[in-house]
Formats: sequence, structure tokens, C-alpha cells
Amino acid sequence: MSFLQPIALFGIALAATPILIHLLNLMRHRREPWAAMRFLIKAKENSSRMSKIRRWLTLLSRVLAISALAILMSRPITTDESSLINFASQKSEVVMLVMDRSSSMQKTFAGSSKTQLERGLEEFAQFSKSFPDSKIAVIETVFSEAFIVDSIETINSREMADFFGPTDSGGNLPYTINQGLNWLDETEIGHAQIMVISDQQQSNWNIQEKSQLLKDINERIEAKEGLWKLHFLKLQAADLNNFSVICKSYREEKGSFSPTLSITGNQKDIQSLPVKISINGDSYIEKCRFSFPSTTWTPIISLADQPLTGWIKISLPEDSFSHDNDYFFSYGNQGMLKVGIHCKDLETKKFITAVCNLNSDKIFVEKDFSHEQLKRNDNDLLIIQEYSSQNNDAKILEFIKNGGKIVLFPESENEDQEYKFQNWEKIESASKNNFFEIQEWNRNEGIFANTANGRELALPYLKILKRKIPTEGETLAFYKDGKSFFSRKTIGDGIVYSFSTLPSRDWSNLGEGFVLVPLLLRIFDECSESSSLNLLECGEDTSLKYNELSSITGEPNEKPAIKAGIYKDLGKFLAFNRKASELRNKILQQEDLTQTLSSDHILWSDSRTSNFSFARAEIWNFFLIIMLLFLLAESLLGLPMSNFLTKSKKQ
Repeated sequence: MSFLQPIALFGIALAATPILIHLLNLMRHRREPWAAMRFLIKAKENSSRMSKIRRWLTLLSRVLAISALAILMSRPITTDESSLINFASQKSEVVMLVMDRSSSMQKTFAGSSKTQLERGLEEFAQFSKSFPDSKIAVIETVFSEAFIVDSIETINSREMADFFGPTDSGGNLPYTINQGLNWLDETEIGHAQIMVISDQQQSNWNIQEKSQLLKDINERIEAKEGLWKLHFLKLQAADLNNFSVICKSYREEKGSFSPTLSITGNQKDIQSLPVKISINGDSYIEKCRFSFPSTTWTPIISLADQPLTGWIKISLPEDSFSHDNDYFFSYGNQGMLKVGIHCKDLETKKFITAVCNLNSDKIFVEKDFSHEQLKRNDNDLLIIQEYSSQNNDAKILEFIKNGGKIVLFPESENEDQEYKFQNWEKIESASKNNFFEIQEWNRNEGIFANTANGRELALPYLKILKRKIPTEGETLAFYKDGKSFFSRKTIGDGIVYSFSTLPSRDWSNLGEGFVLVPLLLRIFDECSESSSLNLLECGEDTSLKYNELSSITGEPNEKPAIKAGIYKDLGKFLAFNRKASELRNKILQQEDLTQTLSSDHILWSDSRTSNFSFARAEIWNFFLIIMLLFLLAESLLGLPMSNFLTKSKKQ
């Protein structure tokens, strides 16, 4: 049992008041011997014992009534909502904290000067005190790895700031919760209390995409039949004056850099704000008038007399939430498109490499990329012809989902080429002296569109001897028999382009280049437009792989997975910004989640004020009943003894 208002417990001292009054009353009466009273005293000796008992019981009732009142005022709570009172802490092997470390958790908590993260940690500290013999485990949304901490004080220590401190990242709460449950299973924890603290921003839940994962979490909690309890604490940010900036797109030209910025505020008016623009450490102020709640601003930043490569920082003035006031850019040759090539067919490999070299100032080629490079997700575009899918499929699929693009060519042998992102038919060979001809494609838009002067691509002049048809995706160019020459498939934020033939002489004349060169160049341009090399986000896989870089704009020990800023990598500048989805302030309601998380062992608390309890039942009503019972007993004991004697005689 613990207390929400423990200061009221000092009121127990008032329980001594009836005792003092009793002692004072004893001092008021002086005993004087009187001969005539000796006989009366002797006669009442038998009844005096009963009177003493009544007096002591009356005194005890008054003391306990006052004590119950003091405890009542202290608002006692239990650790178990299912029972009226539970003086002993429920036995639990582990108390686990699932901590939302997304950028929005640094907003001020409603009714307090502390951040939502700080307020949530305070509440967890109080929660964990109800289980004094339990180990404390923590898992947070940046690294999503659970581990044991020595004490609550460890969480708040400066040395552990990388794991528990503020961040500019986003969060994936369903994934993090599931990882926490996995850890409990792996460590064979029988009894566990799991507390999730979050502001429940919709972007950190993505409940439509993660619906199956949420169902799995619900089933796992339900299967434990109360041995594991999952507690959700929803925090609420204060509605304070705030401005934010985010980049929608940018244009880099010789001698200038032009970002298109979205400037938002939580008020509806026109304000003049001093915007600070820093170029490689040199700053100037530009006074701008913005129309709120949202406006678009496209400054033209001169790069004259600046190095060929460098960085830019745009800053709004300080307000209630500083994490969304800055935006970082890098410019120069680090914006080169990174293309990874893996081709077993030597002719195909030679031709594709030659096409990439046509744009050597814009394209960086990585030949024969390794499994480790796939793990690092170190490319914008992959061109693949034959590779071992056993080890790489999952990583490539993850690469595509995160916005990567792939150009696939079929295997040169008639093997069952089945990937997680494409399937193929068997190899077909054209009859003697005949070819597979291409007849139909979209001439108006896309990568097969006519040129600027209206000329169409020379697809009818292709002579295809062999083909292996991709079976998945939207066909963009058709053979005469209706089968797919080229297809496009969207997976997550990425794209898979699939050719049905090879640019080698025994397959086709695709290697002559009059069709393949413009197609690949158009794919390169498309990748360059959507490349995120200059617009990286904290907390993503890309930021985690660069976590050993040194910061240019912040403290040397800051990490790109956690802190937005400019980081240097082998002479190149990388700009990491807070996750864009953190600006979407749409908050999930409890009913949005309880549609899936519906177990009786999943408990909810919604903070509306700065003083609230979580996952604990208030039992002041129990002590109210006790107080009333003691007051009733005191009243009955105060009745004259003759009343009881009369009643007993009648009976």
C-alpha cells in the first residue's frame, strides 16, 4: 500500500488528543474519603470493572477513528485493481518499463514544468515502489533492447543519457512492446508488471500496419492469465506557444541552395520571426513574416564563396519546445546516388557499369555489394542479376520497404528464381529466326514516356531471343502475346523494377543501349529525386549504422540515432533531423487501441492533470467505512448503562 498524499499521515498524531483529554479529566477529580460512601463504593465494585472496560473501549474507538480519518485523507492506494485492499505488494519477479523516447515526449507535461518523459519516469518510480523485491527492466524505442538496471536512480543518471535521455527520434511502440515480451519469455519470467509510458502519438503506433502485431501482443498477455499485466500510461502535453520547421523538398544549384520549408505554429495570426541561417558555422538573421497556423517558405541561400561541400542550419527563435526549431542540410558531392551492382552475367555487369560511368559525377558505383553492406543499407539503388537469396532476402526486403529501389534482371539459368519480392516463370526461347517483340507501353508518362521532342523509345527494334517473365507487379511494357517485358512493383516506400531479359548477346540486343540506356538513366533520375542522402532522420536504421560519427553542430559525444545535427563521415557531411512524423500531433484515443488490446490484463490510465495515479486502486472508501464503524462504536459505548440493564430485564 502507498499514498498519494502522504503528508496527511502526520494527522495520525492527532489521535493522541482523546488520550490527553482523558488524562486531563482524571486530574480534575480529587478523591476525598467519606465514611458514608464506603458502603456504596463496596456495592458498586462489581459494576466498576465493566465501566472501566467501556471507558477504555470508548477511548480506543476515538483514537482509531481519528487515525482512520488521517489515513483516508492521505488517499491510500493498492497495486491491484481487482481487490478492495491489498496491504502486501503483489509478488512480481520483474517490473518492466517500456519507454517512449520519441521527440514529442520532450514537450512540457500538462500542469507541470517537467517534460512528459520526466513525468512518466516519476510515475514509474512510484509504481515500482509497490514491488520492492522485483527487478527493474527497461526497454526503449530507439534501440529496442531490454536490460536490467540496478535501481530507479540509474535511469536518471547522466551516464545513462544515451539510453534514457531525450531524443529527436521517432518510435515504434508495438515493435518495442513485443521485443519486451520476447525478453520476458527468453529470461523465463513468470510474474511481470509492464508499464508503457507514451504520449500515444499516432505516428508511433501505426495501428493499421501493426494490427497483427498488436493482436499477437494481446494474445500473449491473455495467455499468461494475469501473470503478466500490461499497463498503459497516456501522457498529455501542455498547450503552449510553439513554432516548428520541416523541409518538404529542396533544390541544389550551382552557387545556391533552396529548401522548401513548412513553418507551423499553434496559433492563428501573422507574426514576424527572426530566422537564423547558418552556413558552415557563419550565421545571419533574416526577418520573415509568417501566416500561422501553417505557411510555406522557400529561401534562396547563396553558397558563393563557400566550400564545394558543407552544411546549412535554419533555426526558428526559442519557444516552449526547442526540438522542432532547427533543421539541418548538407550540400555538395555527398548527394551522389549510391548504386550497388551484383551481376553474375559478365556482359550484363559490364554494360550496367558502363551506363553508371556515364554519370560518374552524380553516381557512386559499389560493385559486388556484400551482405554486410546490405546490413548497413548503404545504397539508394540496387541492380541485381543472380544472387543467393538465402541470406540476403530479408535485408533486401527491408531495404525496399524503407524506400530503396531495385532493378532486377533474370537468372541466366533455368532455375526456380523465387525471391520475397519477385517470382519468375521458366525461361522461354524464341523459335528459330524469330524474336519476342514488344508492342505496347505507356508513351505519355513514366520511364517509357516519349522524349521531350515527342519521339518514342525504340522498343519495337528490340530483338529478344530469350525471356523469363516476372509474375508480380504492374506491367509497364508488353510483348505481343500480352506477357510482361518490364514491370514495376511497390513494396512499402520502395520500388522493384523487373526486366524479363538480359543485355547479353545470347539473350537479346538490349546491350546495344538504345533502349536500356535511357531506361536506366530515367530510373537513376527518379532515385535521385527521392534520395534521402541529404535528409536523414534520427532513430532510423540509417542513423544507427552511423552512430559512431562525431557531431559538428553539437557535443562531440552526441549520436545521430538520438540527436539531430550535422555529422562528419570520411570528409562528408551528413544531416540528421528529427523524425518528420513527430510533427503530426494526432493523438490516439484509448478506444483506438482497445479494439485490439482488449485483454482484462491490459490496464489504462489517462493523465488529465499533474497529479494522478496509475494502475492502482484508491481505497480511501475502505478507511471511511472503518472510521464510521469506530464512531458508531464510540456512540454506543457512550449510552447510559441503565438502558442496557432495562433492556436485559425486559428480555
